[in-house]
Amino acid sequence: MLNPVIKAREPWLAITLSLLCGGLGQIYCGAVRRGLLINGGCLLLGLAIVGLAAIATSTLAVAVFAVVALGLVWLALWSVRDAGRLARLPEMREYALQEYNDPWVYTILILPTVPLAIALALFLRSNVVEAFVIPSDSMAPTIVAGDRILTNRLGIATRTLERGDLVVFRNPLDRRQRFIKRIVGLPGDTVSLSRGTVIVNGQALTQTLIAPPEADRGIDVLERQPDRQYAIRPDRDGEFANVSPVTVPPGAYYVLGDHRGNSNDSRTFGAVSHGEVVGVATYRYWPAKSWERLGAVR
Repeated sequence: MLNPVIKAREPWLAITLSLLCGGLGQIYCGAVRRGLLINGGCLLLGLAIVGLAAIATSTLAVAVFAVVALGLVWLALWSVRDAGRLARLPEMREYALQEYNDPWVYTILILPTVPLAIALALFLRSNVVEAFVIPSDSMAPTIVAGDRILTNRLGIATRTLERGDLVVFRNPLDRRQRFIKRIVGLPGDTVSLSRGTVIVNGQALTQTLIAPPEADRGIDVLERQPDRQYAIRPDRDGEFANVSPVTVPPGAYYVLGDHRGNSNDSRTFGAVSHGEVVGVATYRYWPAKSWERLGAVR
């Protein structure tokens, strides 16, 4: 009978293998059953995320999606931690290599994982969340040039949008471009502008925004309010300060930039159909100018 080959388990390698493929670090340390369970759990949760993303149009479905996504993240992180812990056990210093402790076995397990991870990432980008860099100040002060934001794409095809939502959509005049604007008119609404004031269904639309720090240094579209909120001041002298009443078609939205005097919006290209909306802006993850502006956008 041949003597087994003894080789200590390296914690850094166990952790790396688990990062590449859930459960592989456990297999490396001889805990095959645990490793296969973790691997299967990651696969099932990944498939569940894809399935839920396709049907997540209700609040309950979105909540379940979030729980499953957090479960996958937790399992992946726990797998990494557990693999490192196993490799540090005293008995791992004189570990007897098994038939499955072979680089080819590890490679075979990793190979399908990498494309699946890439496919899942691309799927999430297309159907769940997408990042954008803001190129202009058309939405100042809410969002300014250089801000990096995340948009929620979950169930966007059937999602009910509301007045005030910040939406990212394809430019109707050039679908290669993406714009971000605020919804001011819903399907069936009558929208007009009089001396820069937005009028919806005969009522003047008033909007207030929580001001970012730079607003105190002066942004000409803002008007200071006592509670550090800022009201959008109409662009009374601009080219589109007066717009005749327009009825928003079914399944479409009238959108405007918060910086009324510096925005290419529905005043030039008309209402935006729901099918052109790609997501709702939700979070500023990399703010321009000041980290005080990190967080939700509205």
